[in-house]
Amino acid sequence: MESIRCLRVVFVRHGMTSWNQDKRYLGHSDEPIINQEMESYQSLKKFFLTNPPDIVYSSDLIRCQQTAAFLLSERKTIIDQRLRELNFGSWEGKTYDDLKGNPTYRQWIDNWEKMSPPNGENGQDFKKRVREFWDDCIKSKANSIAIVTHGGVIRQLISDLVHTVSYWELNIPFGKGYELTLVKAGEEWTCSSLSVVPTAEKDDL
Repeated sequence: MESIRCLRVVFVRHGMTSWNQDKRYLGHSDEPIINQEMESYQSLKKFFLTNPPDIVYSSDLIRCQQTAAFLLSERKTIIDQRLRELNFGSWEGKTYDDLKGNPTYRQWIDNWEKMSPPNGENGQDFKKRVREFWDDCIKSKANSIAIVTHGGVIRQLISDLVHTVSYWELNIPFGKGYELTLVKAGEEWTCSSLSVVPTAEKDDL
C-alpha cells in the first residue's frame, strides 16, 4: 500500500529593517530589524501559539533570528546559511535610483538568473542552495515546519512547490506568513492548499 504523508509549512519573512524602508538592496548584509515594526507580527505570534510547528528553521542573518525569537521563543530554532537572500555583492545598500544608470545593472535586471552583481551571486547558484536546503528539510519526520527567511527565498520555494505560481507573481508581506499543506504520495510532493496566515481565507488549489 502506498504511503501518504502530509506536511504543513509556514514561510515567514523577517521583520522590516531600515534598508527595507529605504528600498535598498539587502542580501547578505546583516541589518537588524526595526524593533517597533515587530508589532505588526503580533497576530502571527498568536497564530503560532495555537498552531505550533514541530521544527523551526531560520536564516543565520540577524533580522531572521530576531523575528524567529519574537514569534517562536518557546521553540528551538535550527540556523541554516542556505536560507540567506541572494547576495547582491557591491550593490548591497544601494537603491534602484543609485544604480539605474549603470549598464551592468540594467543587464543584470534582464538576466539575473545567469548574471551576478559585482562580487555577488547569480540566480542559478541562489536557486541551487535554496533547493538543497529544502531537499534536506523534508527528510525530517516533522508534520509541521516554520521557516523564517527572506522574500526571495520564499518566492523561490513556493514557486517550486506550486507550479501555478510564478516567482515574481508572489507578494511577500511583512507581518504575515504563507501556509502550505503538502501531500506526498510515493516520491512526489504536491501542494493541496496555499493561504496567507493568520487572516486570509484558505484557497484550495
